[in-house]
This record gives sequence, C-alpha cells and structure tokens, in this order.
Amino acid sequence: MTQPRSLTEVAAFGLCTGCGLCAGMARSGAVRMAMTPEGYLRPIVDPGLDAGEHARLLELCPGNRQTLDASEGPQSDRIWGAYHRLLKGHARDAELRFKASSGGVISALALHLLESGKVDFILHIAADPDSPLRSRLQISRSRAEILAGAAARYGPAAPLASIDALLGEGRPFAVIGKPCDIAGIRNLARADARAARLIPYTIAFFCAGVSSLNISEAIVAKYGLALDEVTAMRYRGHGCPGPTHIRSRDGRVFEQSYDETWSEELAQEIQFRCKICPDSIGEQADIVCGDAWVGAGGYAHAEHDGWNAIVARSAAGAALLREMEAAGSLVSEPLAIRDLDLIQPHQVERKRALLARLAALAVKRQPRPRYRGFRLAANAWAGHGRFLQNFLGTCRRIGRGANRESLPL
Repeated sequence: MTQPRSLTEVAAFGLCTGCGLCAGMARSGAVRMAMTPEGYLRPIVDPGLDAGEHARLLELCPGNRQTLDASEGPQSDRIWGAYHRLLKGHARDAELRFKASSGGVISALALHLLESGKVDFILHIAADPDSPLRSRLQISRSRAEILAGAAARYGPAAPLASIDALLGEGRPFAVIGKPCDIAGIRNLARADARAARLIPYTIAFFCAGVSSLNISEAIVAKYGLALDEVTAMRYRGHGCPGPTHIRSRDGRVFEQSYDETWSEELAQEIQFRCKICPDSIGEQADIVCGDAWVGAGGYAHAEHDGWNAIVARSAAGAALLREMEAAGSLVSEPLAIRDLDLIQPHQVERKRALLARLAALAVKRQPRPRYRGFRLAANAWAGHGRFLQNFLGTCRRIGRGANRESLPL
C-alpha cells in the first residue's frame, strides 16, 4: 500500500492533519469534522459522496500530498529551507506583545494587513467561548478581534472548514494557521484560481505538533473542575511565555507554568501525523514566526520579554516586513540561521528523522503521504547516525498501532 485511497483511510491511518479543508470544499454537508475518542478532529464522509468529488478532495488534502514549489528566495538552508529575510523581532505595540504568545509579530502582521487595506479580514482560530478548551474558526476585521484571538491555542482545530464559503465572498483575506493548514491552502490554490487570487498572504508559526484534546481535559481535571465549569482556558500569553490560565464559573483561577503545560503535559500525546510532517517550519507560508529564546534548548524556563524568530519565505512576505519596519510597528534585528537550531532543536531532529519514519511506513506497507521538494534525502544523510534508530522506533510504534485511529463518534 502506498498513498491512501480515500479520506477515510487518511484519517484511519493517522495521516489527517485535521485542517478541515475537505469539509470546507465538499458539497454542503458531504464531509464534516468531528472529534474522535483520541481527541482529534477528523472527517466524517457521507457515503453518497460521488467518486469524482471524493478524488478531488483527496488531491487537495495536505495529509495525502504536499509539494514545496521552487522558491525565489535568495538564501537557502538544508534544514530551514529558502528565505528572503531572517529576523528577530517583536511588535512595538506593547499590548499586542504582552497578550501574544511571544513577541506578538503574527498579531502585528494581522493588524497591519487590516489597517493598510491589503486584506478585508483575517482567517485564524481562537478559543470557543462555548467550550473554552476547544478552538474554533475566527474571522477578524478589527484590532479588538485580533487581540481576542492572540496567543497560541494547543489542540485540534479546523480553520479551513468554511474556506469555500469565504472564497465565495470574493474579498481578499489572509490566513494564519499551522504549516499544514497553509499546505492545504497551497494545494487549493493550484486547483482553484479563487484561492490564488483572494489569499495574498499566508502566515504560519513553527509547530511542535497537535496535542490531543484529552490532554487539555486532563489538565483541567487535575484541578477538580468539570468541563462545564470552565469559562476560560489560556495556554500561554499575557507575558512570555506566560502561564496556562484556567478560570472557573465561580471565579476561581488556576495557573501553571509553560514548562509544566508543554514539556510535561501537552507533549505527551501528539498525533501520529505530526511525527511524519515534512514542513513544521512553515516553508509554504509567506511569513513564519516562532519563539526566539536562543540557548534555552527549545523551551523557555523563565518569564522574559517576548521575541519572535521571523522568516520571510516570499518576496511578498519580505516586502510586508519592510513596510512594518518603516511604519515603526515592528522592532527587528538580524538573526543568524544557526541560531534557529538552538531555538528549535526538535525541528532539526524532525527534519533529519523524516525519511527514516517514512521508510518504516513503506516497509510495514502502510499508507503514507506523497511529499515533494522538502530535501528529505539531504536531511536524512545529515542525520544518518540516527537513521536506524528512527526507522526501528517507528516500526515498533506502527506495530503497536500508533498510526491507527478511531473514526469520529
């Protein structure tokens, strides 16, 4: 078995990213996203969906295929890919910087795009006010809405589940999402001229993986709270990295450190698909941002002033950053490419391990995605000392069924 033959196989064999693109582009109600017992969003496909439309949706699916187009970026790195500019920076706006996950640059980019009239709205995710542990799609048209959606949301989210309807409005907008969400946009733009025309900017962030909703529920449960008692859950922000903040209906507040939430809890249950991701560093976005805590081994172990690593992948992204610098809304300084290795060491390891993990899927005759343009062989050679370890480890995980998922209830 090579590539999955259906959206159901994409989900059942742990290849789904949970982006919602299939639901967003299917005829009304033919595909919908629902939560699985494992705590991930996966598609439920109407059995009446005709074969031609099913094949079309499968081709759009970033869990099935991803292609990195040749970049015009003048600089390139084996691990970090092609780019125009590499910076360390933060939003000059103190409120944006404080409420955001680190330096506030993504929020500042969104605000600049709106205020400059380059787009009419921003598509991103934010906390669901009716179910605060969950995230929902948000359309932001104002500073207040951008601020309300600032800071990272960990766990499943399907930002592309209404993409066809949004394209149907005929108005330009920007998309902020995980790298796999942006991969879905790139797949869509190759097949649908509206996406190429109406989405002039895509913004991503370095992604460590999608954690299960079950982990968030376990964090809440350890404080003795039922889910319906929670009125707010903020994973980070309000400082850098900021505490995880939980508020109950009766006014009680519980907080724990970023280290405890991410390095000890949220990382315990990451979906299998993220372990075979070719692009957790946003190579397909116009701009990608991440934390810039150089020398901390990939985590912030104390509160500090927030800074972002900023990579402009496209000429349009580089021009946008220059506009913001000229306007005074972005504080920036150069960043060395090897500093990214220190900031995000797990991203380096993931790039080097990917081909070994895909080889394990092939040997075990499991469905696997088709990736093109991501320098898999070159990075596997750089990490050849751990190739066998990664290959055998993935074989063992597959043998235990780590890549098999339940269908949504």
